[in-house]
Amino acid sequence: MLDADFITKKIQLLAENVKKLEYYVSGSEINKLIKDDLKLPAIERYFQLAVDLMIDINIHILREGKLGAPDDLQSTFVALGECKVLENEFAKRIAPIVGARNMLVHRYEKLDKEMFLRNLKNHFSDFKTYMIQIDSYIKKTA
Repeated sequence: MLDADFITKKIQLLAENVKKLEYYVSGSEINKLIKDDLKLPAIERYFQLAVDLMIDINIHILREGKLGAPDDLQSTFVALGECKVLENEFAKRIAPIVGARNMLVHRYEKLDKEMFLRNLKNHFSDFKTYMIQIDSYIKKTA
C-alpha cells in the first residue's frame, strides 16, 4: 500500500534540494559556474540528492502500488509513465536524468560539465513538473 506520508516527506526534501539547486543555477553563466570551486560541487551534490529522492519515490510507488519492477533506475520513470503516474512523454524525457546522476557519482572524470550545466538550466522546470505530477497522483490515490 502506498505510504502518502513517506512520499510527501520525500517531495518536501526534494523541493528543498531543488530550491537550493535553483539558488546556485539561476542567474549564473555556465562558464562562470564551471570555474567556481564552491558553486559547482554544491550544484552537483544537490542535483544528486534530488535525483536520488526522485528514484526513492519512483521505487516506492512502483513497489507498493504493485506496478512492476523495472530492470534499472532509469526505467522507473518510464514505468511510471506507462502506469499513468507521470505523463508518458514527460516520463520518457526525464528518465535520462538518472544517467546524468550516475555520471556524476561513478564517472566524474568523464563528465562534460558544460553540457551537464546547460541541460540542467534548460530542463530545470522538470523537477517542479515531476513534483506536481507525483503530488497529483498521490492526491488521487489517497
